[in-house]
Amino acid sequence: MKKSLVSAALLLTMGAVLAACGTSESTENASSTPPETSTEETDSNENVAEETTDEENAVEEAPPEEAVGEEASSAVEGALAESDEQPYELHVLPGYVLTSEEPGKDSLYKESDPSAFMRIETFAPGEIDFSQAETQVKETLKAVNAEAEIAEGQALAGAGIVKSSRFEVPSAEGKVTGVVIEQENQLVRLTIFDSEAANATADLIAMGQTIKRTE
Repeated sequence: MKKSLVSAALLLTMGAVLAACGTSESTENASSTPPETSTEETDSNENVAEETTDEENAVEEAPPEEAVGEEASSAVEGALAESDEQPYELHVLPGYVLTSEEPGKDSLYKESDPSAFMRIETFAPGEIDFSQAETQVKETLKAVNAEAEIAEGQALAGAGIVKSSRFEVPSAEGKVTGVVIEQENQLVRLTIFDSEAANATADLIAMGQTIKRTE
C-alpha cells in the first residue's frame, strides 16, 4: 500500500514538473517570436508616404500664377514710340510699325503682313464715355460681319487701366477684335484686323495695353 502511494506521488510530481517545463517553453517561444507584419499593410503605408511626398513636391514645383494686374509694358520688350497725331506713346515690338492713318486715328501694323493691323483712337476725358465707345466698337464689328454674333472676350487688366471690355467677330480673313480701355486721363479705342496667317492679335493687344497719354 505504501509503495502504491509513493508511486502515485512520484507520478504526480513528475507530471507537474513536465507541465511547468512545457508552459515555460511555450511562454519563451511566444515572447521571443516577433509579431508578423502584414505585407499589404506595409505596402499601403509606403504608398501613402510616396503619395504625400509627391503632393508636397507638386506644390513646391508648381509655378506661381501670373498676376492679373501685371503692367503690360514690362512684358512688351519693344521700342518706345510716340504718335505724330495723338498725345500718347506706346511700346512697339520688333516687326511692327506705328503710323498716322488720319487725324485722330493711328495704325500699328505688321511689317510682314500689313493686312494685320490695329487702329488706335484716344480721347481726352469728357470727349466720350465708356458705354458710348463700347457701342461704337460693336457697330464696327457688326459692319464687318452682320451675320455673326458678337462674342465678348476677356477684359484686359494692368497698371493704369480703370476698366476695359473686349469683343470680336470672325471675318473672311480671320477675325476682328474691338477693345475699349478706360484710363484715368484718357479713353482708348482699339480695332484689330487679323488673319489666320498673321496671327497678330495677341501682340497688338499687348502693345495697346502700354499706351500712355503724354499731355
